[in-house]
Amino acid sequence: MKTAMKEGAMSTTETQPQAAHSSKDVLVTRVESYTREEPIRAVSAAFGVGILLTLLPIGGIISLMGRVVFLLARPLLMVLGLVKLADEWESRKTRAGEDAAHQE
Repeated sequence: MKTAMKEGAMSTTETQPQAAHSSKDVLVTRVESYTREEPIRAVSAAFGVGILLTLLPIGGIISLMGRVVFLLARPLLMVLGLVKLADEWESRKTRAGEDAAHQE
């Protein structure tokens, strides 16, 4: 019975073009096939993840991630601005060199 289910799942995935799948679609497909093949393990894994998420301080983790993002945003924007400034300076330098070559 499992081989028939595997063959049926394989035939449906083979008919769809692989390039059209995004990473989310691939993940959903893999989870669906795992759930069909191993339903008891899938339910127990979902139960375990649910308990883990209940016990973890999700609000504190999200708050910490927000603080880290805002702490790193200012230096990151400054570095990106310097990179953009260097690119602009290089392009103006090459344009000035090309203009000088055309005038000669």
